[in-house]
Formats: sequence, structure tokens, C-alpha cells
Amino acid sequence: MFGKLKEKLSGGAKRMSGRTDLLEAVCASAALVAAADGDIDDIEIEATANAVTANKVLKDSFSTREIEACIDSMLARAQGRRVGKIGLWKEIEDVAGNHEDSEIVLLTAMDIADADGEVDPAEIKVLEKLADKLSLKLSDYDA
Repeated sequence: MFGKLKEKLSGGAKRMSGRTDLLEAVCASAALVAAADGDIDDIEIEATANAVTANKVLKDSFSTREIEACIDSMLARAQGRRVGKIGLWKEIEDVAGNHEDSEIVLLTAMDIADADGEVDPAEIKVLEKLADKLSLKLSDYDA
């Protein structure tokens, strides 16, 4: 039983080998939510780092340097207004066909939205658009 669980968990890391699309989509969704209200707060940056490293597959597949570089890049793009943000949505579209990846992306974004203790209307709007692009129902994940 434990062998199958270990195989499944290590299989996730093997699945990620050489692929950055999930890491980029997770960081892009976090950046979009963090920038939704027009200001990226330190607590949102910290929550992004915590959320990405809390995902075992991502943590096992990428170095701390790679994760930090991706987060920094996506947050910078989010501050690039329309041009930057449209690029972030394209990063998310790269994983939209994979249900498991889509859930990880949405759940991470939800954690970022809730990082400061309240989810404001601009963040809800981004979360709804994100769920729609990923073919998920936001209400299915709202705890």
C-alpha cells in the first residue's frame, strides 16, 4: 500500500522533469491575484513562496532558486499592466487541459487571495476568471 503511494508521489516529480509549465502557471495565477487590487503586498509575496513550496511535486522538481526566479518573474509581469497580465493568462492556459494541474493552480491562487485575511472583490473577479479558464467551478473549492 505504501509502495503505491510512494510511487504516485515520485511519479509526480518524474512527470515534471524538464517541464516548467505547472510552476509558471501556479506563479502566474498567484501574481494575478496578488496584483488584482493594484498593489502587491509583502504578505502576498510570502504567501506565494509558501504555497509553491508547500506543493510537494513542485518543491521536489525545482530548486529554490528556480522557484524564486519564477515567482519574481511572474510578479514583475503582473505589474506590467495589460501586456504583462495577458502573458500571465497565457501561462495558465498551458495547463488548462490537465485537471490535476488546474486544481493546483486554482487552489494556490485562492490561498494568495486569502493571505491577508480577506478576499476583496477584485481578487474574487480574478479567481472567477481563473476557474472559468481552467474549466473548474470556484464554488467547488471554496472552503
